[in-house]
Amino acid sequence: MSKVDELEGFQIIDVDDEQEEKDRVSRTKKSSKKSKKNKRQKRNKKRDGFLMKILVIFLIVTCICGGVYFGFKVDVIEYEGNTHYSDEEMSKCIFNDKTPNSLIYFLFGNTNIEIPFIQKYDVEIEWPRKIHVNVYEKAIIGYVKYMGSYMYFDKDGIVVESSNELVNSLPEIQGLDYSSIVLNEKLQVSDTSIFDKILDLAQGFDKYDMDVDSIFFDNEGNIYLNIQNVKVAMGNTDDYSERLFELKQLYEKLNGLSGTLYLDSFDGNTSSIIFKKDSQNG
Repeated sequence: MSKVDELEGFQIIDVDDEQEEKDRVSRTKKSSKKSKKNKRQKRNKKRDGFLMKILVIFLIVTCICGGVYFGFKVDVIEYEGNTHYSDEEMSKCIFNDKTPNSLIYFLFGNTNIEIPFIQKYDVEIEWPRKIHVNVYEKAIIGYVKYMGSYMYFDKDGIVVESSNELVNSLPEIQGLDYSSIVLNEKLQVSDTSIFDKILDLAQGFDKYDMDVDSIFFDNEGNIYLNIQNVKVAMGNTDDYSERLFELKQLYEKLNGLSGTLYLDSFDGNTSSIIFKKDSQNG
């Protein structure tokens, strides 16, 4: 049997071809590793770029927020027209007792907060750090007590406020006959001209700077004022201006006294004015 016959059935591989195959496999492995490395580097580079963008955006947003906060932080708030509330009390009601930011308030601020005794208020921003507030108070001339509350009404007799808070600068109105009181509706009294008289008296009190505790109307329409421990009989007339003027002349002298001052018969002569002390004072 020949040697050729003996090699039949076996694959004959050239040594050079075998080495070339090994080199090809090695190159493939190296290329695969390099490709994976490049992909990994690209992913890392992409991730680093994304993180850098996030950082830049964060820094920009932080700078903008800081600029808005400090650049528009209000350091001056001026109020005009408020007598019932102090400036501090108004700030507590409107701005929740916090230092406002003019830009944020302009964009998102609540400008329609309901405040007792305030009709409305207008907020004017003087950019960037100053606010001016115009306050319009309800024109209240007196109050009546009703079911444990103080019902405040305006010159037309319309009840504009119901509160547990007593405003000492306003007189209590006594002697009115009414069955019920409804907020934002007119007091139902038999003689509506009574409100004109209350307005005239209230304007006189304000003009002469007199504090009057209450105004009482009797069944005949006569008016009595209570000033501390002194009752002032004003009578029933269409014009109380002269009697209010005379009351102002005697106002300071009434301090510490207790009794009744009669101005109901005043005829222009001071001799018609009578003061009667209470019996316990001699």
